[in-house]
Amino acid sequence: MDWTSLFASLDLNNLIPECYSKWKPFVAEGLAWFLSQLKEERQQQILSDQVGLGPFATAASRLEMVLRRCPTLHKLGQVLARDKRLSLELRKSLQNLEMLKPVYTREMVRELLDKEHIDPSSVTLGEKPLAEASVAVVMPFTCKSADGEIIEGVFKVIRPEAESALQEELELWPGLGNALEKICDRLGLPRLEFSGPLSDSARLVADEARLEHEQANLKRAKELYRDVTEVYVPDILPWCSNKVTAMTLIKGRKLSDALPEDPAERRRIAEKLIDGLIAKPFWMAETWSIFHGDPHGGNLFIDDNGKIVPLDWSLSVELPKNERVSLLQLLLGGLKLDASAVTQALSQLGIATDRKKLKEVGQWAVSQIRGGTFPGFDWCLDVLDRAVEFGGMGLRAELALFRKALFSLLTLVEDVAPDAVTDKVVVGTGLARLAEEWPYRAFANPFSKDWDTHVSTAEIYSLCASWPLTATRFWFGSWNDSIKRVASREKSNGQN
Repeated sequence: MDWTSLFASLDLNNLIPECYSKWKPFVAEGLAWFLSQLKEERQQQILSDQVGLGPFATAASRLEMVLRRCPTLHKLGQVLARDKRLSLELRKSLQNLEMLKPVYTREMVRELLDKEHIDPSSVTLGEKPLAEASVAVVMPFTCKSADGEIIEGVFKVIRPEAESALQEELELWPGLGNALEKICDRLGLPRLEFSGPLSDSARLVADEARLEHEQANLKRAKELYRDVTEVYVPDILPWCSNKVTAMTLIKGRKLSDALPEDPAERRRIAEKLIDGLIAKPFWMAETWSIFHGDPHGGNLFIDDNGKIVPLDWSLSVELPKNERVSLLQLLLGGLKLDASAVTQALSQLGIATDRKKLKEVGQWAVSQIRGGTFPGFDWCLDVLDRAVEFGGMGLRAELALFRKALFSLLTLVEDVAPDAVTDKVVVGTGLARLAEEWPYRAFANPFSKDWDTHVSTAEIYSLCASWPLTATRFWFGSWNDSIKRVASREKSNGQN
């Protein structure tokens, strides 16, 4: 089937911003290759969907229908749904993927529970499912505890057709990476390395259909978030299997439906999201800290007590202590205006293939601070992005997924309250933790980093003692920046 010609006739290229115009044929050819590798039966289903939309359907609606049929592309659509670089029409269409209208019935769910040897007679199923996700259907139920208390819960049950589609698509991802690299070569585009990242992502997306992983993540998150007052993690209930997760029902509303009109209240909710889902789990001394790996609008609720409730823990990010320590080293390098320290921290955070390019990224990072950028959490993320794009650095799987999850969450935060400041919350929480630690640091090893703040007492004293040198770096660097700007203007004037 000639998907490339079909996409051209549907005008899907108009959905891509003009600033990325050179990538339009790349996206069309990549999507066409992916769909052409699917089984003929699935290709016919996708084509039938397009015919069913009629001749006047928008390009965004047509793309949405394609993504509904493909779990891996569905997940990608959820990630892009809040990306403001895309058109408003496309983003609104993709946001429909965050929570699909259920097609399954109670009887169909009951059959799936029977296959998993879960006795439906021990619970009372609801009248109909609450929603469908990319690979699962969510069904409410009630039951009685041993002491006669009524418990309200939900079953999250894997949809067999979605599971088989997911397995088929994941087998294509390594080949997709090679195909995309060849498309780049043919179109004369920068040759990005796709095979490795796609293979890593495939293993992570595969967890969507392995609910035993989600159950382990829920238990782990419940333990780690026990002292995070802004966040509530649902409790696991009996009747779980590798294709069914039973958990407590959350009484509340989806985040987008619960937002008030008052800007101050929206900002408070946005800061609660940042504090509960980024700051608090980051500033933990545990060897592994867990973050929600898929924080899109359909997975975040606000319960009746005003707490943030992240649902769907099938994707989680466990960021090791050493990665968080390296991020703090990056931050310290920025505070000292030390380009070499920034470069060294970056080399610890990823795999650098070109030390010279990475050094240039370190110099760029410091110049951003001299230009007025605060060396905080947002700056760290920008430096990481710069290192990947221009510094020849590849991120490890955990850090790459962490960056993706942060991008999704921070984009959502911007939708909730554009004036919410990430650094104010993340850095503020870190300083509060440091104040709590300080009395105990006097009796501890000054070189130990086994603290919630991931920095040793010796490094804090070194930072304070380096202010004169930092000031010198600032003035010499600023003078050098000025010389470069003058030289650049003179060169430009000479050419004109």
